Amino acid sequence: MPAHKSNTFRNKPFPCYLCNCSYSSKSSLSSHEKKKHNENHLVPHFQYFSHISEGIINHFRAAFLQDVDSKLSFHRTTEGIKRFQWKFPESLFYFLFSSEPGFSYKPSIRRYYCIFKGKSGYKQIGIIFTCEVWGKKKNKLGSESFVLVEERDNNGMCIEKEIVFTWREKTIKKVKDEKSLYILCGILECILEVRRETVEIVDI
Repeated sequence: MPAHKSNTFRNKPFPCYLCNCSYSSKSSLSSHEKKKHNENHLVPHFQYFSHISEGIINHFRAAFLQDVDSKLSFHRTTEGIKRFQWKFPESLFYFLFSSEPGFSYKPSIRRYYCIFKGKSGYKQIGIIFTCEVWGKKKNKLGSESFVLVEERDNNGMCIEKEIVFTWREKTIKKVKDEKSLYILCGILECILEVRRETVEIVDI
């Protein structure tokens, strides 16, 4: 490596993998990404992803549907923001969401995002997980618990709600015989909001 390139790397050891810029700190690189590549869809290392089997895909779909269904309760205390986490590989997130309009990737923190908005976003999630009623549940009395996709503000304007999927890498530290072992695992997360509508039973 030429001397000037070596010096540049030592002085600015945080390169942007989306352009030719380099920075002296991770915070500077993160600021650059936010300004220049805020909605980046490119994943520079995607060609190195391992094949995702149909079994793993179906396993995640089932886990997602079961976990969301478990939060669709009819008690008032179950309303609000819900957060779900699963341990799945990076390549699964890329396979499921990379073609979606709301997909983005931040190389400096190696984190993925995919945001679905409103009714159209809810419908698209149903297509991805092969279940169009994935976020709704009714009981025998007609009360309904559901994933909130839109609501009216104080002025009567319709506000689309977001359903957010993310992926990040987590490091687990294990110590044996005074030696540290670091294990990397992928965390796939979903954040959404649950509401309910109850039917009052009136005795006549």
